[in-house]
Amino acid sequence: MTQTVGETTTRDLLKGPDGNLSFVSAVDAVALLCKARIEAQRNEMVYATDQGMPMRTTAFDTFNPNQFEAAARTIILATPDVTGVQSFSLTKPGNTLDYVAVIQTIYGAATVTSQ
Repeated sequence: MTQTVGETTTRDLLKGPDGNLSFVSAVDAVALLCKARIEAQRNEMVYATDQGMPMRTTAFDTFNPNQFEAAARTIILATPDVTGVQSFSLTKPGNTLDYVAVIQTIYGAATVTSQ
């Protein structure tokens, strides 16, 4: 079963009541992994410079929503235990980029957001 360290809404590591790290598993873990993979920018990872979101070419230099969505879908589908992307929506209010993806996993459905 997929498992990862939980995180708070402010992206800090999640601690349990005993003060130890708290883990999430199954569909919640897969959703967190998808979000982390989308947030990793291309050329950011030292040992995988060809992986990650091409933020510069899809969002920063020129906003290209179709290319961003295509890259995000590819990254999501490459995440272990993901079986499909049911929907993906993208908005750019001002200087922010917000997305919502509904994914299918072997554990059930989940929503992945930029928030």
